Amino acid sequence: MSKIIVENNLRKVLPYYFNVQTYAKQRWEGRSLIDIYKSELGSSEDLTINDIKNGTLYVVANINKPDLKTTLKGDVLLTRKVESKDLICNSRHVHEPTVPWFQDEVSTVYEDEEILVVDKPSGVPTHPSGSYFHNSLSEIVKLQFNMESIWVCHRLDRVTSGVIILGKTKEAGIKFSTLLKNEKDKTKKTYLARVVGKFPDGRHEYNCPIFGVNMNGYLIPGNVDEVPTDSTTIFERIHYNESLNQSIVKCIPVTGKFHQIRIHLRNLGYPIANDVFYNPVSEYFIRRCLIEKELYGRLFAEHPEFAKFKTRLPTMDFINLKLLTDDNIIVQLAEIKRDYAMHLLQQKKSICDECKRPMFTEDYGRNSDIWLHALSFSYDKYNFETQLPQWANI
Repeated sequence: MSKIIVENNLRKVLPYYFNVQTYAKQRWEGRSLIDIYKSELGSSEDLTINDIKNGTLYVVANINKPDLKTTLKGDVLLTRKVESKDLICNSRHVHEPTVPWFQDEVSTVYEDEEILVVDKPSGVPTHPSGSYFHNSLSEIVKLQFNMESIWVCHRLDRVTSGVIILGKTKEAGIKFSTLLKNEKDKTKKTYLARVVGKFPDGRHEYNCPIFGVNMNGYLIPGNVDEVPTDSTTIFERIHYNESLNQSIVKCIPVTGKFHQIRIHLRNLGYPIANDVFYNPVSEYFIRRCLIEKELYGRLFAEHPEFAKFKTRLPTMDFINLKLLTDDNIIVQLAEIKRDYAMHLLQQKKSICDECKRPMFTEDYGRNSDIWLHALSFSYDKYNFETQLPQWANI
């Protein structure tokens, strides 16, 4: 088990080794490990050579023949070509980014024999992904409640806080995951957001397709030629603070598209006040956001019903995002991809003495939250609700 410390309001996982074993793929045969790791796995030549020389990257040859099975390590692998019966073993030195931590434990909202409902802290990913493993909600919950396994029934964005349902057994995880997927009309999720400006009084329904530009300069979703138009959120202002010129808004997503609430609020002119992705202050994120705004501007010019609160149903089921994209947009996307690579390098300013890999700065986990909170979830007899987040008291 990796050592975990909480320091300066950050939860830190000390570097650890994680063993990965991969059977040689057919397309790798006849190629060196250096070539494979550089072209397909994103590792530099120098780092791969360092791993081979240190013995953390090695090969077990003839893995299916016990009498001929041999472990190969060291300089021989610098030039040796991968063969079909190779097992490639890599003992990776893992450096997880920090996450913010402002309390001793994850708060429990509800628990029975099937499920555990918790109030997810903002800035913590729901489950292991990318560079995060031990610093994910599911792993934190397992450690806190002394559980061997937990099943995530749905997810919240890393930057979002609030109600999340976890299955205590595999059967319960499948049951509630299926419920959330197939019976959306019987469930209700309510979020709170703190936005810029005086949001209009009353209850408002907004429908607009969800698309955007991810941090690697690609258009999302993947099916850009058939982006569904049925993306609807209901909004209601709860409070307005005149001195801050900010509103607390209740948000009820009728559909559950990626970043739906954040994009809808931005499109309406009331972005979440501290959302650096859709209300950016840094040059990189501003440029990314401007591309999205340009694409939405083209959509609104052709279909003005998407630019305002819902007045009538759209006349089509899908839009073709390719029709809104031209060579100028494609050039800008390429620039975003280049700039993001530079942005990541700026976040990795130190080098590990042991594995020679760049590491995220200690403060990478700071300010990785936004004022968006999953306040409640209801279904049939269930009604789970957290306390108001502190930032909602304005």
